[in-house]
Amino acid sequence: MITTKTRIVQTVGALLLAGGLFIPAAAAQAQTLEEIIEASLEAAGGREAMARITSVKRTGTFTMSTAFGDIEGDTEVIIIPNQKVYQAQDSDLFEQTSAWTGTSAWQSDTMQGTRDLEGAQAVNLQAQTLLHYFLPYNTPELGAAEYRKLDDTEVEGRPHHVVGVLVGTFEIEILVDAETKMVTRVRFEMDNPQGGTVEATADSLAYEAFDGVMMPTRTTLDIPGIATIDTRYTTTELNVEVDHSIFEKP
Repeated sequence: MITTKTRIVQTVGALLLAGGLFIPAAAAQAQTLEEIIEASLEAAGGREAMARITSVKRTGTFTMSTAFGDIEGDTEVIIIPNQKVYQAQDSDLFEQTSAWTGTSAWQSDTMQGTRDLEGAQAVNLQAQTLLHYFLPYNTPELGAAEYRKLDDTEVEGRPHHVVGVLVGTFEIEILVDAETKMVTRVRFEMDNPQGGTVEATADSLAYEAFDGVMMPTRTTLDIPGIATIDTRYTTTELNVEVDHSIFEKP
């Protein structure tokens, strides 16, 4: 029998996989794609500062608001920049881990066991190895991606530049505050566990500098009709030793 608890847990995998978006800073008051991207990287601390980071470990808490009530838990994210990422979520309702190994993606949880990830879910995990979505621009060894400038828009009355990033068949739209030069929002389509697709909106908030690189200490993910996830990172450690076995599929 499919219970309310089962319905909630069935949506958790896709929601939390998308909810860990790691987006430092972004674009400038510029009109061309080149100007936006280069100014964005500079605002985030610059390529040299990012290259000095060999690992990132973040811990915090999350609240998942659903029609069935709120789910609260702890989260941990470990990144080897441009190579690997590991995520773990733990709550009273579920436990879940997922990772990009450098060549493939997997996920394991208490309801569906361990399985390989493909398509948009795998691409999303791979993208989270980047300290900035624009790093692969003119640097193809960091991954093949296509960038294009889209029409400007407004978010809560503030002008924003919009940059589309295409990786394979997976495209996201990055919204950049034209005044603050920070990424405030990312939009992308994701599979709805109940069928079809929805447009998810991920916001990056409360930026802080860590060794000269700007990183958000709070992110929110809104998936219409399904859930909203509010994640707050309370600790961020750089260049710590990492046991690489955590990235391998169990």
